[in-house]
Amino acid sequence: MKKILFIFNPMAGRGRIKSKLFDIIDAFVKHGYRVQVCPTQQKGDATSIIINEQESYDLVVCAGGDGTLNEIITGQIHSGKPVPIGLIPAGSMNDVGHSFKISRNIMKAVRDIMTGKPYTMDIGKFNDKYFIYVAAFGAFTNVSYTTSQKNKNVIGNLAYYLEGIKQLSELKPKHVRVQYGDKVIEEDFLIGLVTNSLYIGGYKNLNYDKMSLNDGLLEMLLIKMPKNIIDLESIISSLINYKINDTYMYYIQTEKLSVSSDKMEWTLDGEFGGVYEQIEIENCNKAIKIINKSLRD
Repeated sequence: MKKILFIFNPMAGRGRIKSKLFDIIDAFVKHGYRVQVCPTQQKGDATSIIINEQESYDLVVCAGGDGTLNEIITGQIHSGKPVPIGLIPAGSMNDVGHSFKISRNIMKAVRDIMTGKPYTMDIGKFNDKYFIYVAAFGAFTNVSYTTSQKNKNVIGNLAYYLEGIKQLSELKPKHVRVQYGDKVIEEDFLIGLVTNSLYIGGYKNLNYDKMSLNDGLLEMLLIKMPKNIIDLESIISSLINYKINDTYMYYIQTEKLSVSSDKMEWTLDGEFGGVYEQIEIENCNKAIKIINKSLRD
């Protein structure tokens, strides 16, 4: 009998997954699966579950946000168990779910897992850690984890915007040196994003129409620190209109890069990633498989 390892975060996205547990398990069983259910209790649980699971399984199903999915991917890489992953987007942002056009309707997402096909996707390696869709530094990149779970559950995405407004008065430049291939960039930046995703924070990636999630490349967007309000307005206008403004931005595609700075806080897939002075980032080509119905290898 085929087996599903079903890992879910009961706190994600206002806890809405809990009311559908019986229906989800029932649907899996009716499709011929034996289901092992593992609710997470704290940060890091999903990684531990994957690493410590002794039985083999045919499919991992993740019900949670991008942070839960990151933990599952990390567990797979460390344990060498890269079985396909079915995703039930149950978090607040769900950028990976957006990229694969996975339904926010829980039961439709379940049905699509049962009838979809695996898409082999790149992920990023960040020193000895991994990220699925974004590694980031600078302004507002910590909003997703500095916003309390209580506020996320009560007011949803509005909580992120409120937290961002609180940080406006604290904007400071980050002096960063980026090296990729034989090229070097060194300037003061407001924000930096290393991505492999069609969506970031619920918004389309600036190069959305030309991107691939398994081409062996990562995309890096660096936004310069504005010198005045006119610069800031120009940057905001470019972002709103999905345009890369060469006056204020660098847009890079590369297999690997290094980033040097004073001690700087990083975010990985919406969670706190640590404080570093030196980072090595590289693409892990076609490292994982996501079940979906919109993208094909």
